[in-house]
Amino acid sequence: MASFTQQALRHSLLVLLERQPLDKITVKMLVDACGVSRNTFYYHYDDIPSLLADTLEAEFAKTADGGQGDPLHRLLTMVAGHRQVFAHIDHSQSREILRRRLYQAMETNVRHSLEESGGSALSQAQRDTLAVFFAGGIWSLFRSWLEDGAQETPEAFLSRISAVQQLMQQAVSLPHLDT
Repeated sequence: MASFTQQALRHSLLVLLERQPLDKITVKMLVDACGVSRNTFYYHYDDIPSLLADTLEAEFAKTADGGQGDPLHRLLTMVAGHRQVFAHIDHSQSREILRRRLYQAMETNVRHSLEESGGSALSQAQRDTLAVFFAGGIWSLFRSWLEDGAQETPEAFLSRISAVQQLMQQAVSLPHLDT
């Protein structure tokens, strides 16, 4: 469990990201915003990218674990609700931290959907192949949506994703998948 200080630093980072690009945020700005010393910051984090990674992990965990409905919908709703934060991260030198974590969320969601669609009858190699293939397609659509500023509503975007999910369900039901 994260300490109070870590939670305060995460929160301060998100607040600052609402107003300015990640590359403009300094450790001094963060420690001033949450009232801790630079030493305290460095006790918990090596640098701002490590704070960003921890913050994204915590926020994505909340999205994956909590709430009703599809985890992908919850993720999209979170991104759409914080468009400026994600745009500031995505336009920074640390964009790969965000993109890697988002892709992991996509692949986890696809693997879960495969299991629910009857994918347990497939071999592990077949499930892995389908998961990588469909997660890559969903990730490409998601990345385009994110790069466009997440302007399309999560509901409209999810209706496009549902076509990919239907293809995934059809692939699971094919009688002879070869890997």
